Amino acid sequence: MIKNHPDADLLAEYTAGVMALAPTISVTTHLQFCNSCKSTVKALEELGGEMLEQADAVPVSDDLLEQIFACVEEDETSEDSLLTRPTTIDEVASSIPAYLQKFLPEGKLHWKFLSPSVKVAPISVGETVHELALHKIKVGGKVPEHNHLGKEITVVLKGSFSDEDGVYQRGDFMVREAGEIHQPIAATHEECICLSVLAAPFKLTGLKRWLNPFLSFSPS
Repeated sequence: MIKNHPDADLLAEYTAGVMALAPTISVTTHLQFCNSCKSTVKALEELGGEMLEQADAVPVSDDLLEQIFACVEEDETSEDSLLTRPTTIDEVASSIPAYLQKFLPEGKLHWKFLSPSVKVAPISVGETVHELALHKIKVGGKVPEHNHLGKEITVVLKGSFSDEDGVYQRGDFMVREAGEIHQPIAATHEECICLSVLAAPFKLTGLKRWLNPFLSFSPS
């Protein structure tokens, strides 16, 4: 059962279409699991439509319609280029939502070592501000305790993990703000796969600070 969801402000931002691409992908991925949030987004869309209908008309330039169509065509071309990538051949890829699979690179995922228990596979979507990636935590593995320097969004895709604040299962959506410290630990019966969106690098605390070189920030 999903217990952690995007808050109302985040869903409103998502519905309004003003969110950057990587966070948008994370919210959309959560919606693949969560009918409750999907219903909230639908209600917000209907509310936005009603407000638009009630708004007073304002004069616009004669070529505005042509400009809008040009932007729509450009956006559709950009999105199609992302959503029509060749199939990724990877056992992890086959276990995540079909929507998210469309953003994965061709062939094998490039898993990088973060710690003896954790590997990360970056996902490039043309972002310049956020890092989008898959994280794989081995059975019972511990992520090094780290301090966030910017917002991090995590969506559990497979398995589960726990930290100081609770247990997170498939479909759960978590937001960690700058300054928060935690140490995720995967369940002892199944590896954990998560989608993460990182807005800035994070640093490790305690005795494992030496791992920092493996955790460099790479915009997606």
